[in-house]
Formats: sequence, structure tokens, C-alpha cells
Amino acid sequence: MEALRKVALAYYNSGTDEERRLFNQFFQSMDKDGNRRVSYREFSDFMSLQAHDENMRTRDFFNQLDIDGSGRLDFKEVLTLYYILKSRRPICGRCKIFITNEYFACMRCFETGSAAYSICLECFGDKGSLNHNHVRSYFVDNFSLLESLRKKPLPNHQRAIVPYNQNIPAEGRGLWQTALKVFEAALPIAGIVAGCSIM
Repeated sequence: MEALRKVALAYYNSGTDEERRLFNQFFQSMDKDGNRRVSYREFSDFMSLQAHDENMRTRDFFNQLDIDGSGRLDFKEVLTLYYILKSRRPICGRCKIFITNEYFACMRCFETGSAAYSICLECFGDKGSLNHNHVRSYFVDNFSLLESLRKKPLPNHQRAIVPYNQNIPAEGRGLWQTALKVFEAALPIAGIVAGCSIM
């Protein structure tokens, strides 16, 4: 989880003022009591209201995010969660744990646009069932999957959505900025649903 925290912090530090503002709103929407720390209760309530994967609402996942072991999530730990949610980091389809490192994804599901199915390295190495309808030969590791996109873009997509990076020309950031605007437009609606004024 420490590596993901560093990645999230790098994106935050290189992001635009608008991207940082959106994250700050996300943080404030979790931190109901405004003490700049998110308790398990605040985390659990937020994740349930936002209908995130039930495997990401658990005490175990919260503890993984709580890198310093304080029992509460600080700014950087919530930033890690934000990155995880925005980048759609996978949950293992077999053991249901959050995958923090290399994993295998079903290329058949990926290419057809159906729901993604990923499996952690440990479960893939086990010769048991993958709990999936496609055979093992359709699975590739995440680095091979990324390389395949470079050679053959996804159908119906001109570019992948990537976070802001000053090394990417402005025209390559358009979809990411559009996604952020859509997210920002949804904030007031989510606030009404959640019964809070920020998100």
C-alpha cells in the first residue's frame, strides 16, 4: 500500500488546482467531524453510501489504508483511497482481497467490454478454479495488458483517460479533464443523496 500512496501523492503534487480541489472535496465529504482524520465509521458510512465494492468497505481494507496504524486515515491515506477508486484498482475475483501489486486480468472480458475480471498473483499461481467462465489461457498479467493497449487501442476509445501530468501534451489530457468535470457535476447530487453539503 505504501507504493500506491507514493503514486497517489505524485499525481496530487503534479495535478492542477482543479484536480486538487476535487480531491479536497472528496476528503471533506468523508471527514464528517472536520478533524482532518477519517475514522472507520466515517469511512464505512461513506463507502456504503457511495456503493463501492463491498470488499472495499471492510475493516481489513481500512487497516490496509491506515499505513501509520493510527486507527484513523490522514490526508495521504485518504488520497491513496481516492487514487485506488479513480484508477479502478482491482479486487481479486477469487479470494476477494484488494490487489496492491501485479495481477492477472481476463483478456476475453477486457476485449469484449464486459465486466473486468482480475485475479491476484497468488490465486492465479494456485492450480484451483479461477471462479470465472473463461479458461486460464485468456489471462495475462497487468503489464502485458498495458503493452497490448499500446499496440492495439481499445475499441471505441481514442485515448486512455490519464491523470494530469505536465509531460503529457495538453491535447492528451482532454478526456481526463472531462471526467473530472463530470465527477464535479455529480458532487451536488451525491451530496443530496448522502445528506451532506459537500458530496
